[in-house]
Amino acid sequence: MADENKRTAPRYRALKSAKIVSMDNKTAVDCAVRNRSETGAQLGIEQAVSVPDEFQLYLASEDTVRDAVVVWRRGDRIGVAFTSESRPAPLKIKLYKR
Repeated sequence: MADENKRTAPRYRALKSAKIVSMDNKTAVDCAVRNRSETGAQLGIEQAVSVPDEFQLYLASEDTVRDAVVVWRRGDRIGVAFTSESRPAPLKIKLYKR
């Protein structure tokens, strides 16, 4: 794949559940982190779900959040680039853990 050649950091399989949270913290969508690196990730989503171009990725198992932008979309998968460092998830986002 051409996208794989553009990576600046190696990716590792992750298979973790996560949430795509809108930047205003008002909506959240379940997703699965298929693989990730320091600079981005591949997420699995339901095809019918609308994902914004920019969002926060919440990893409940790590209790962290990172800002991300979509760089590609293919069916039930999206590729994202991280636009922030990992940080502790704020309380508003932690409520989506349930």
